Amino acid sequence: MYLKFNLPGIQSLPAPINKLFAQVKRVVVAIYIDPDFFPPTINAILNLAEHSEEVVVISRNNSLGNYPYPSNVRLKKTGKQVSVRDSEKQPAWLKLLYFFQFTVSLLREAKHTNTSLVLLYDPFALFSFFMIRGIRRKRKVWYHNHDMPDKYMQRKYSLGYMASKYEAKAMKHIDFFSLPSKERLQYYKAVDAAIPVFVLPNYPSLKVYNQPVKNTTENSKIKIIYQGFIGKGHALEECIELLQEKIQGYELNLVLKGSVTPGYKLALNTLAEKYNVANKLIWKDIGPYYELPALTASCDIGIGINMNNDIVSQAQGTASNKIYEYAASGLPVILYNSSQFTQYLEKYDWAFFTDGSVKSLKENIEAIVKDVPSLRESAQLNFRQSLNFEKYFMPVLNIVSRSIT
Repeated sequence: MYLKFNLPGIQSLPAPINKLFAQVKRVVVAIYIDPDFFPPTINAILNLAEHSEEVVVISRNNSLGNYPYPSNVRLKKTGKQVSVRDSEKQPAWLKLLYFFQFTVSLLREAKHTNTSLVLLYDPFALFSFFMIRGIRRKRKVWYHNHDMPDKYMQRKYSLGYMASKYEAKAMKHIDFFSLPSKERLQYYKAVDAAIPVFVLPNYPSLKVYNQPVKNTTENSKIKIIYQGFIGKGHALEECIELLQEKIQGYELNLVLKGSVTPGYKLALNTLAEKYNVANKLIWKDIGPYYELPALTASCDIGIGINMNNDIVSQAQGTASNKIYEYAASGLPVILYNSSQFTQYLEKYDWAFFTDGSVKSLKENIEAIVKDVPSLRESAQLNFRQSLNFEKYFMPVLNIVSRSIT
């Protein structure tokens, strides 16, 4: 991260640069899920493509659509096409087979003579590289942990369990380490002191979010959007109850975009029917990431509330990409009133905080509706000036490129 704070073990970065010290010849990016489901990975690939001769991306085959990458990006999906949810139900032997195929593909591409940098984007990819670590030699290895594994939440001896168990050992074979939030560093106290550690916030890319800001609401409706995994802890039940009301003459609609379990979707639909607002609850299936900016920009308010208490949910201040995707699209955002969010976002006029109650949500929406055009412009301006991926990624890539001989 282009840091304005100092923490032991975190590398301070120079001012953003426009030109790298040296172009990276060939980069191999590995992520054990389709990158379409992890936008920061797409952001990194797009920027790497500008400063590399070739970028090879190795992933699982989970998405039906692919992001339209530049011509020097080669996407290699391993295994048969299967959704993330269905892949979780597969037998252990099939999961091992897919992991083997992924590792073989990583080995083949990483050992290529021209490969100078290997970027591993999750614990599975790191574990895969650990299995073939003998090929490291002069290649630089960068591990970015987008989610913290918890072996105690995994079935013993499952792939997730093994990836978590061997993460610390595998990290002895990397050259750079990065995370999306500084709070997560406390879980990596054993990181080698000689390894540069960076914080790369999950901010959206200027290359992706370029939709124009809306100036007025449409058809006397306020469209509220929640995008991401749809589950408990995001005040969605309270939002549905609030759909019964009009706020300053505006009818409310709630757009839910992302993956959801059948049981939870049924529960929300049942609740909407109870309040007679089923026609105001709009479902959008998970789909290609390149389609998301247009949908987000078509809405008026973003829901970034997270009241869950798991380890990952407790460090979301700069790691929750949906918050900043809303801002990039010119949407005011409603957040949970927690220090992990307020310390980063309370200085912005487009950030509103709630305790998750219907009353608090209503008060926030009333305040937003009074000044929608100004808040939209402010949100997108902050995105372009500072809350974008390039501002933080490029200085890190500069440091990495300088280390490659």
